[in-house]
Amino acid sequence: MPHIAIDNERFYYQQAGSGPDVVLIHAATSNMALWMFSGIMEALSSEFRVTAYDLRGHGMSDRTPTGYTSPEMAHDLAKLHQALNLQPAFLVGHSFGGVIGVHACLNYPETFEGVILSDTYFPGLSRIEPNLKKIPIWNKWRDLLGQVGTDVGEEVDFQKLFSMIAELKSEQMQTLEKMLDPFSMRWLTSLAHLAPTSCGKDIFSEAGLSEEKIRSLKKPLVALYDEHTAFSATRDFLKEHLTHCSVDSVPAANHLAPLENPNAFISLVKKHLCISLQLS
Repeated sequence: MPHIAIDNERFYYQQAGSGPDVVLIHAATSNMALWMFSGIMEALSSEFRVTAYDLRGHGMSDRTPTGYTSPEMAHDLAKLHQALNLQPAFLVGHSFGGVIGVHACLNYPETFEGVILSDTYFPGLSRIEPNLKKIPIWNKWRDLLGQVGTDVGEEVDFQKLFSMIAELKSEQMQTLEKMLDPFSMRWLTSLAHLAPTSCGKDIFSEAGLSEEKIRSLKKPLVALYDEHTAFSATRDFLKEHLTHCSVDSVPAANHLAPLENPNAFISLVKKHLCISLQLS
């Protein structure tokens, strides 16, 4: 298995293709299988060298008690980039992966060329974004847990969500197994594994990526938001305040574009990578 050690922690990664470097960053609570299921690694590998990896605590990378804020994850990414001897890379980040990507471009400007966001919410822009409670993954798991007698409440609290999943009784898990497909059941288990960590709290921390800091980004940024996004206010903010920002929409998608409409998602990513790399 391709693991690489970064600051004494093991990170799982895969690579495909040759050409300019592109790094794919999955969302918190997900793993790099997202890119395999969507087909984007194979699609991009004809023109780019594509690297995908599991964030710390996710997939087959080591799980640590702490270290899940966006600057800490950006540090992991920069060290991975160095260890793999990549050239200056363009980033594609889904959801919190986009937060990591922006923080990486700001903190390591000589290492990263720019970033494509996929339906990203920024904790540092919470004041302008009224729709966090509409995020599909939160409503999905809140409703499912409600059906087995567990109430996580109305406020978005992933630390609480992870802990409550970890504390489910065997009969509750058996009921959920009957309701969920195998992929969703594996996802549920992965959320329970994050319960002993600070991940649920860290991913909603501004962690230095303030509104002012986001406005200072000079690298090319593509705000690729889903047609039915809950985060239209964030998209519009980025379009208005970032000089090198372009905006596009993935049709028939609601926060999970790489899985909900992979063909359109891949087509838009390829288009914007070609445009952005010509401009960078």
